Amino acid sequence: MHIRTVNTSVKITRLVPWLIALFVAAQLIATAHAGAYGDSKHLHDGHPCIISTVCKQSSDGDLAQPAPVVEPREWQEFYAVAHNHVEVAAPVKASAIRGPPSKS
Repeated sequence: MHIRTVNTSVKITRLVPWLIALFVAAQLIATAHAGAYGDSKHLHDGHPCIISTVCKQSSDGDLAQPAPVVEPREWQEFYAVAHNHVEVAAPVKASAIRGPPSKS
């Protein structure tokens, strides 16, 4: 009885290009479908489109609801004081820039 051993790295190197081609083909088909039908729900021969339903559900799951922001009272008081500033510096009058001294 002869046991045939197969190198797994050879199998993987043969499989990787096919997986890449499958991924690229799926992306092209999905892009063409999105270009033709858009993001809205639609029907194919009276049946709802599975692709748009799955994409809608997955995109809804990606977005987390914003958490409420609770600011401490000290921050609110600091913000009010910081924005009721008084101008301390005197107004500056802009004048023309002076040229370099002339050599005589």
